[in-house]
Amino acid sequence: MNFLKGLALAFLGLLLSLSLLVFGIAFTLNNTALDADFINSQIDQLDIHSLVDEAISEQTAEDDFPEEFRASLDSIIPRIEQYIEEQVGGAIDSVYDYLLGESQDLDLAQILEDTVLNADFIISLLDDLDLPPLVEEFVNERISEEIPQEVAFLLDHIYEAVTQLEPWIEEQAEAVIPPVLDYLLGKSQSLDIAIPLDTVKETLRDVLWQAFLDSPPPDLAGLPPAQLRLEFNQYFEEFTQEIPATFDIDQESLDLEIAQTLDDAEETLGEVREYVGYFQTGFIVLIVLIPLTIAGIILINRNVRSSSRSLGIMFLIYGAFTYAGILIAKNVAESQIPGDTPAALQSWLPQLMDDSLAPLEMLAIGGIAIGVILLVVSFVYKRHQAQA
Repeated sequence: MNFLKGLALAFLGLLLSLSLLVFGIAFTLNNTALDADFINSQIDQLDIHSLVDEAISEQTAEDDFPEEFRASLDSIIPRIEQYIEEQVGGAIDSVYDYLLGESQDLDLAQILEDTVLNADFIISLLDDLDLPPLVEEFVNERISEEIPQEVAFLLDHIYEAVTQLEPWIEEQAEAVIPPVLDYLLGKSQSLDIAIPLDTVKETLRDVLWQAFLDSPPPDLAGLPPAQLRLEFNQYFEEFTQEIPATFDIDQESLDLEIAQTLDDAEETLGEVREYVGYFQTGFIVLIVLIPLTIAGIILINRNVRSSSRSLGIMFLIYGAFTYAGILIAKNVAESQIPGDTPAALQSWLPQLMDDSLAPLEMLAIGGIAIGVILLVVSFVYKRHQAQA
Protein backbone atom coordinates (compact mmCIF):
# COMPACT_ATOMS: atom_id res chain seq x y z
CA MET A 1 0.00 0.00 0.00
CA ASN A 2 2.80 2.41 0.92
CA PHE A 3 4.51 1.60 -2.40
CA LEU A 4 1.36 2.43 -4.37
CA LYS A 5 0.88 5.58 -2.34
CA GLY A 6 4.45 6.67 -2.98
CA LEU A 7 4.12 5.88 -6.68
CA ALA A 8 0.90 7.90 -6.92
CA LEU A 9 2.47 10.84 -5.08
CA ALA A 10 5.53 10.70 -7.34
CA PHE A 11 3.33 10.64 -10.43
CA LEU A 12 1.17 13.53 -9.21
CA GLY A 13 4.26 15.48 -8.17
CA LEU A 14 5.82 15.04 -11.61
CA LEU A 15 2.52 15.94 -13.26
CA LEU A 16 2.22 19.07 -11.12
CA SER A 17 5.79 20.14 -11.88
CA LEU A 18 5.29 19.70 -15.62
CA SER A 19 1.90 21.42 -15.44
CA LEU A 20 3.39 24.42 -13.64
CA LEU A 21 6.20 24.63 -16.18
CA VAL A 22 3.85 24.49 -19.17
CA PHE A 23 1.35 26.79 -17.49
CA GLY A 24 4.05 29.43 -16.98
CA ILE A 25 4.90 29.42 -20.67
CA ALA A 26 1.23 29.38 -21.70
CA PHE A 27 0.35 32.17 -19.26
CA THR A 28 3.20 34.29 -20.63
CA LEU A 29 2.15 33.75 -24.24
CA ASN A 30 -1.48 34.44 -23.42
CA ASN A 31 -0.56 37.79 -21.89
CA THR A 32 2.00 38.86 -24.47
CA ALA A 33 2.11 37.35 -27.96
CA LEU A 34 -1.61 36.55 -27.95
CA ASP A 35 -2.69 39.86 -26.44
CA ALA A 36 -3.37 42.69 -28.91
CA ASP A 37 -3.22 45.27 -26.11
CA PHE A 38 0.29 44.09 -25.19
CA ILE A 39 1.48 44.31 -28.81
CA ASN A 40 0.00 47.79 -29.21
CA SER A 41 1.55 48.93 -25.94
CA GLN A 42 4.98 47.83 -27.18
CA ILE A 43 4.49 49.75 -30.40
CA ASP A 44 3.54 52.81 -28.36
CA GLN A 45 6.79 52.49 -26.39
CA LEU A 46 8.89 52.27 -29.53
CA ASP A 47 10.45 55.60 -30.46
CA ILE A 48 9.13 55.56 -34.01
CA HIS A 49 10.16 59.20 -34.51
CA SER A 50 13.84 58.37 -34.01
CA LEU A 51 13.54 55.16 -36.03
CA VAL A 52 11.92 56.88 -39.02
CA ASP A 53 14.30 59.83 -38.73
CA GLU A 54 17.33 57.53 -38.76
CA ALA A 55 15.98 55.56 -41.72
CA ILE A 56 15.32 58.77 -43.66
CA SER A 57 18.79 60.09 -42.77
CA GLU A 58 20.44 56.95 -44.14
CA GLN A 59 18.30 57.00 -47.28
CA THR A 60 18.83 60.68 -47.98
CA ALA A 61 22.57 60.28 -47.40
CA GLU A 62 22.73 57.43 -49.91
CA ASP A 63 20.55 59.14 -52.51
CA ASP A 64 21.84 62.67 -51.89
CA PHE A 65 18.37 64.12 -51.41
CA PRO A 66 18.13 67.94 -51.36
CA GLU A 67 18.26 69.54 -47.92
CA GLU A 68 14.92 71.30 -48.52
CA PHE A 69 13.21 67.97 -49.19
CA ARG A 70 14.84 66.43 -46.14
CA ALA A 71 13.58 69.33 -44.01
CA SER A 72 10.02 68.77 -45.21
CA LEU A 73 10.37 65.07 -44.36
CA ASP A 74 11.46 66.00 -40.85
CA SER A 75 8.38 68.17 -40.44
CA ILE A 76 5.96 65.31 -41.18
CA ILE A 77 7.69 62.61 -39.11
CA PRO A 78 5.51 63.36 -36.04
CA ARG A 79 2.40 62.86 -38.19
CA ILE A 80 3.83 59.58 -39.52
CA GLU A 81 4.57 58.42 -35.97
CA GLN A 82 1.08 59.21 -34.71
CA TYR A 83 -0.48 57.64 -37.80
CA ILE A 84 1.55 54.43 -37.47
CA GLU A 85 0.63 54.05 -33.81
CA GLU A 86 -3.08 54.58 -34.49
CA GLN A 87 -3.47 52.67 -37.73
CA VAL A 88 -1.14 49.77 -36.97
CA GLY A 89 -2.97 49.38 -33.68
CA GLY A 90 -6.27 49.12 -35.53
CA ALA A 91 -4.82 46.57 -37.97
CA ILE A 92 -3.44 44.48 -35.11
CA ASP A 93 -6.80 44.51 -33.32
CA SER A 94 -8.54 43.23 -36.46
CA VAL A 95 -6.00 40.44 -36.99
CA TYR A 96 -6.17 39.37 -33.34
CA ASP A 97 -9.97 39.34 -33.39
CA TYR A 98 -9.66 36.75 -36.15
CA LEU A 99 -6.89 34.74 -34.47
CA LEU A 100 -8.75 34.58 -31.17
CA GLY A 101 -12.02 33.55 -32.81
CA GLU A 102 -13.87 36.80 -32.19
CA SER A 103 -14.41 37.28 -35.95
CA GLN A 104 -14.83 34.62 -38.60
CA ASP A 105 -13.32 36.28 -41.67
CA LEU A 106 -10.02 37.97 -42.43
CA ASP A 107 -9.40 40.37 -45.31
CA LEU A 108 -5.86 41.73 -44.95
CA ALA A 109 -6.16 43.85 -48.08
CA GLN A 110 -9.21 45.64 -46.68
CA ILE A 111 -7.56 46.01 -43.28
CA LEU A 112 -4.48 47.62 -44.86
CA GLU A 113 -6.62 49.85 -47.06
CA ASP A 114 -8.57 51.05 -44.03
CA THR A 115 -5.48 51.58 -41.89
CA VAL A 116 -1.82 51.62 -42.91
CA LEU A 117 -2.22 52.04 -46.70
CA ASN A 118 -4.95 54.63 -46.62
CA ALA A 119 -4.89 56.60 -49.87
CA ASP A 120 -6.23 59.81 -48.33
CA PHE A 121 -3.47 59.90 -45.72
CA ILE A 122 -0.72 59.20 -48.24
CA ILE A 123 -2.04 61.97 -50.48
CA SER A 124 -2.16 64.36 -47.53
CA LEU A 125 1.49 63.57 -46.78
CA LEU A 126 2.44 64.40 -50.35
CA ASP A 127 0.60 67.71 -50.01
CA ASP A 128 2.80 68.56 -47.02
CA LEU A 129 6.05 67.50 -48.67
CA ASP A 130 8.22 70.09 -50.38
CA LEU A 131 8.30 68.30 -53.74
CA PRO A 132 9.99 70.93 -55.96
CA PRO A 133 13.54 70.24 -54.64
CA LEU A 134 13.13 66.51 -55.28
CA VAL A 135 11.68 66.99 -58.75
CA GLU A 136 14.37 69.54 -59.50
CA GLU A 137 17.00 66.97 -58.55
CA PHE A 138 15.34 64.40 -60.83
CA VAL A 139 15.20 66.80 -63.79
CA ASN A 140 18.78 67.93 -63.24
CA GLU A 141 20.01 64.33 -63.26
CA ARG A 142 18.13 63.67 -66.49
CA ILE A 143 19.25 66.70 -68.49
CA SER A 144 22.39 68.17 -66.89
CA GLU A 145 24.76 66.06 -68.99
CA GLU A 146 22.98 67.06 -72.19
CA ILE A 147 23.18 70.82 -71.68
CA PRO A 148 25.88 72.66 -73.62
CA GLN A 149 28.25 74.60 -71.40
CA GLU A 150 27.14 77.97 -72.74
CA VAL A 151 23.56 77.46 -71.53
CA ALA A 152 24.34 75.57 -68.32
CA PHE A 153 23.06 78.59 -66.41
CA LEU A 154 19.52 77.49 -67.33
CA LEU A 155 19.75 74.76 -64.71
CA ASP A 156 19.50 77.47 -62.06
CA HIS A 157 15.97 78.21 -63.27
CA ILE A 158 14.61 74.67 -63.15
CA TYR A 159 13.44 75.14 -59.54
CA GLU A 160 11.24 78.01 -60.68
CA ALA A 161 9.65 75.78 -63.32
CA VAL A 162 9.14 72.93 -60.88
CA THR A 163 7.53 75.29 -58.37
CA GLN A 164 5.00 76.25 -61.02
CA LEU A 165 4.41 72.55 -61.65
CA GLU A 166 3.72 71.71 -58.00
CA PRO A 167 -0.12 71.87 -58.29
CA TRP A 168 0.10 69.66 -61.38
CA ILE A 169 2.34 67.18 -59.56
CA GLU A 170 -0.08 66.97 -56.63
CA GLU A 171 -2.99 66.51 -59.01
CA GLN A 172 -1.22 63.62 -60.75
CA ALA A 173 -0.37 62.03 -57.39
CA GLU A 174 -3.99 62.17 -56.27
CA ALA A 175 -5.03 60.46 -59.49
CA VAL A 176 -2.31 57.79 -59.41
CA ILE A 177 -2.13 56.70 -55.77
CA PRO A 178 -5.60 55.05 -55.47
CA PRO A 179 -5.22 52.75 -58.53
CA VAL A 180 -1.65 51.88 -57.52
CA LEU A 181 -2.82 50.88 -54.04
CA ASP A 182 -5.72 48.90 -55.52
CA TYR A 183 -3.26 46.96 -57.64
CA LEU A 184 -0.81 46.39 -54.81
CA LEU A 185 -3.60 45.13 -52.55
CA GLY A 186 -5.02 42.84 -55.24
CA LYS A 187 -8.23 44.77 -55.78
CA SER A 188 -7.34 45.15 -59.46
CA GLN A 189 -5.43 42.62 -61.51
CA SER A 190 -3.58 44.98 -63.84
CA LEU A 191 -1.93 48.38 -63.74
CA ASP A 192 -1.19 50.58 -66.71
CA ILE A 193 -0.90 54.30 -66.02
CA ALA A 194 0.72 56.75 -68.39
CA ILE A 195 1.15 60.34 -67.22
CA PRO A 196 1.77 62.68 -70.18
CA LEU A 197 4.74 64.94 -69.52
CA ASP A 198 3.74 67.59 -72.04
CA THR A 199 2.87 69.97 -69.22
CA VAL A 200 6.31 69.47 -67.68
CA LYS A 201 8.09 70.17 -70.94
CA GLU A 202 5.96 73.20 -71.77
CA THR A 203 6.46 74.73 -68.34
CA LEU A 204 10.20 74.11 -68.57
CA ARG A 205 10.21 75.62 -72.05
CA ASP A 206 8.41 78.79 -70.94
CA VAL A 207 10.53 79.40 -67.85
CA LEU A 208 13.85 78.55 -69.46
CA TRP A 209 13.05 80.57 -72.59
CA GLN A 210 12.45 83.66 -70.50
CA ALA A 211 15.76 83.07 -68.71
CA PHE A 212 17.48 82.49 -72.07
CA LEU A 213 15.94 85.66 -73.50
CA ASP A 214 16.99 87.73 -70.49
CA SER A 215 20.56 86.43 -70.52
CA PRO A 216 21.52 84.78 -73.82
CA PRO A 217 24.98 83.24 -74.35
CA PRO A 218 27.59 85.86 -75.30
CA ASP A 219 27.94 84.57 -78.85
CA LEU A 220 24.18 84.96 -79.39
CA ALA A 221 23.78 88.35 -77.78
CA GLY A 222 22.32 90.92 -80.09
CA LEU A 223 20.33 88.48 -82.19
CA PRO A 224 16.67 89.31 -82.70
CA PRO A 225 14.13 87.41 -80.56
CA ALA A 226 12.99 85.24 -83.47
CA GLN A 227 16.55 84.04 -84.11
CA LEU A 228 17.15 83.56 -80.40
CA ARG A 229 14.00 81.48 -80.28
CA LEU A 230 15.32 79.17 -82.97
CA GLU A 231 18.65 78.78 -81.15
CA PHE A 232 16.88 78.14 -77.83
CA ASN A 233 14.59 75.53 -79.35
CA GLN A 234 17.62 73.65 -80.61
CA TYR A 235 19.25 73.70 -77.21
CA PHE A 236 16.00 72.78 -75.47
CA GLU A 237 15.36 69.77 -77.68
CA GLU A 238 18.88 68.52 -77.00
CA PHE A 239 18.76 68.63 -73.23
CA THR A 240 15.16 67.44 -72.85
CA GLN A 241 15.50 64.43 -75.09
CA GLU A 242 16.05 62.30 -71.98
CA ILE A 243 12.64 63.29 -70.64
CA PRO A 244 10.14 60.72 -72.01
CA ALA A 245 6.79 61.61 -73.49
CA THR A 246 5.02 59.85 -70.63
CA PHE A 247 5.84 58.65 -67.15
CA ASP A 248 4.66 55.04 -67.08
CA ILE A 249 3.57 53.11 -64.03
CA ASP A 250 2.78 49.49 -64.71
CA GLN A 251 3.17 46.03 -63.23
CA GLU A 252 6.76 45.70 -64.38
CA SER A 253 7.85 49.05 -63.00
CA LEU A 254 6.47 48.26 -59.55
CA ASP A 255 7.63 44.63 -59.54
CA LEU A 256 5.88 43.94 -56.22
CA GLU A 257 3.77 40.96 -55.23
CA ILE A 258 1.98 42.37 -52.22
CA ALA A 259 -1.35 40.80 -53.20
CA GLN A 260 0.18 37.31 -53.35
CA THR A 261 1.99 37.98 -50.09
CA LEU A 262 -1.31 38.94 -48.46
CA ASP A 263 -2.98 35.77 -49.78
CA ASP A 264 -0.14 33.68 -48.35
CA ALA A 265 -0.36 35.58 -45.06
CA GLU A 266 -4.11 34.96 -44.82
CA GLU A 267 -3.55 31.25 -45.40
CA THR A 268 -0.82 31.17 -42.76
CA LEU A 269 -2.96 33.10 -40.27
CA GLY A 270 -5.79 30.64 -40.88
CA GLU A 271 -3.47 27.84 -39.77
CA VAL A 272 -2.26 29.91 -36.82
CA ARG A 273 -5.88 30.51 -35.80
CA GLU A 274 -6.42 26.74 -35.67
CA TYR A 275 -3.38 26.25 -33.44
CA VAL A 276 -4.41 29.17 -31.24
CA GLY A 277 -7.73 27.40 -30.71
CA TYR A 278 -5.87 24.28 -29.56
CA PHE A 279 -3.70 26.45 -27.34
CA GLN A 280 -6.68 28.10 -25.69
CA THR A 281 -8.28 24.72 -25.01
CA GLY A 282 -5.04 23.41 -23.54
CA PHE A 283 -4.69 26.52 -21.39
CA ILE A 284 -8.12 25.93 -19.87
CA VAL A 285 -7.24 22.26 -19.27
CA LEU A 286 -4.10 23.34 -17.41
CA ILE A 287 -6.07 25.75 -15.24
CA VAL A 288 -8.33 22.85 -14.23
CA LEU A 289 -5.55 20.23 -13.99
CA ILE A 290 -3.27 22.07 -11.56
CA PRO A 291 -5.85 22.41 -8.73
CA LEU A 292 -6.97 18.81 -9.30
CA THR A 293 -3.38 17.59 -9.05
CA ILE A 294 -2.85 19.55 -5.84
CA ALA A 295 -6.10 18.16 -4.43
CA GLY A 296 -4.97 14.63 -5.38
CA ILE A 297 -1.68 15.05 -3.52
CA ILE A 298 -3.52 16.32 -0.42
CA LEU A 299 -6.07 13.50 -0.54
CA ILE A 300 -3.42 10.80 -0.90
CA ASN A 301 -1.24 12.24 1.87
CA ARG A 302 -4.15 12.90 4.24
CA ASN A 303 -1.61 14.83 6.26
CA VAL A 304 -1.37 18.62 6.42
CA ARG A 305 2.31 18.71 7.34
CA SER A 306 3.59 16.37 4.65
CA SER A 307 1.26 17.80 2.00
CA SER A 308 2.35 21.35 2.82
CA ARG A 309 5.99 20.37 2.81
CA SER A 310 5.95 18.46 -0.49
CA LEU A 311 3.84 21.10 -2.25
CA GLY A 312 5.96 23.89 -0.74
CA ILE A 313 9.17 22.30 -2.02
CA MET A 314 7.71 21.88 -5.53
CA PHE A 315 6.45 25.47 -5.73
CA LEU A 316 9.69 26.83 -4.27
CA ILE A 317 11.84 24.89 -6.75
CA TYR A 318 9.60 25.93 -9.64
CA GLY A 319 9.70 29.60 -8.64
CA ALA A 320 13.43 29.70 -7.96
CA PHE A 321 14.49 27.93 -11.14
CA THR A 322 12.05 29.94 -13.26
CA TYR A 323 13.25 33.23 -11.81
CA ALA A 324 16.89 32.24 -12.36
CA GLY A 325 16.07 31.31 -15.95
CA ILE A 326 14.44 34.70 -16.49
CA LEU A 327 17.53 36.54 -15.23
CA ILE A 328 19.78 34.47 -17.49
CA ALA A 329 17.49 34.99 -20.49
CA LYS A 330 17.48 38.78 -19.98
CA ASN A 331 21.27 38.98 -19.74
CA VAL A 332 21.85 36.74 -22.74
CA ALA A 333 19.24 38.53 -24.89
CA GLU A 334 20.68 41.97 -24.10
CA SER A 335 24.20 40.84 -24.97
CA GLN A 336 23.04 39.47 -28.32
CA ILE A 337 21.74 42.79 -29.68
CA PRO A 338 23.92 43.61 -32.73
CA GLY A 339 25.99 46.76 -32.47
CA ASP A 340 24.62 48.17 -35.73
CA THR A 341 21.04 48.02 -34.47
CA PRO A 342 19.34 51.46 -34.66
CA ALA A 343 19.59 53.38 -31.39
CA ALA A 344 15.81 53.45 -30.96
CA LEU A 345 15.68 49.65 -31.13
CA GLN A 346 18.68 49.23 -28.83
CA SER A 347 16.81 51.00 -26.05
CA TRP A 348 13.46 49.38 -26.90
CA LEU A 349 14.46 45.71 -27.17
CA PRO A 350 15.58 45.27 -23.52
CA GLN A 351 12.31 46.83 -22.37
CA LEU A 352 10.42 44.50 -24.70
CA MET A 353 12.23 41.54 -23.15
CA ASP A 354 11.41 42.77 -19.63
CA ASP A 355 7.74 43.29 -20.46
CA SER A 356 7.49 39.94 -22.28
CA LEU A 357 8.89 38.05 -19.30
CA ALA A 358 6.93 40.04 -16.71
CA PRO A 359 3.98 37.56 -16.54
CA LEU A 360 6.38 34.63 -16.08
CA GLU A 361 8.36 36.63 -13.53
CA MET A 362 5.14 37.27 -11.62
CA LEU A 363 4.40 33.54 -11.59
CA ALA A 364 7.94 32.76 -10.45
CA ILE A 365 7.73 35.18 -7.53
CA GLY A 366 4.28 33.83 -6.72
CA GLY A 367 5.66 30.28 -6.78
CA ILE A 368 8.45 31.23 -4.39
CA ALA A 369 6.00 32.99 -2.06
CA ILE A 370 3.56 30.04 -2.07
CA GLY A 371 6.44 27.61 -1.51
CA VAL A 372 7.75 29.56 1.49
CA ILE A 373 4.27 29.89 2.97
CA LEU A 374 3.58 26.17 2.63
CA LEU A 375 6.93 25.25 4.16
CA VAL A 376 6.27 27.60 7.08
CA VAL A 377 2.84 26.00 7.50
CA SER A 378 4.42 22.53 7.57
CA PHE A 379 6.84 23.54 10.36
CA VAL A 380 4.25 25.50 12.35
CA TYR A 381 1.71 22.69 12.06
CA LYS A 382 4.31 20.16 13.25
CA ARG A 383 5.16 22.30 16.25
CA HIS A 384 1.47 22.79 17.01
CA GLN A 385 0.94 19.03 16.93
CA ALA A 386 3.88 18.47 19.24
CA GLN A 387 2.54 20.97 21.76
CA ALA A 388 -0.87 19.29 21.59
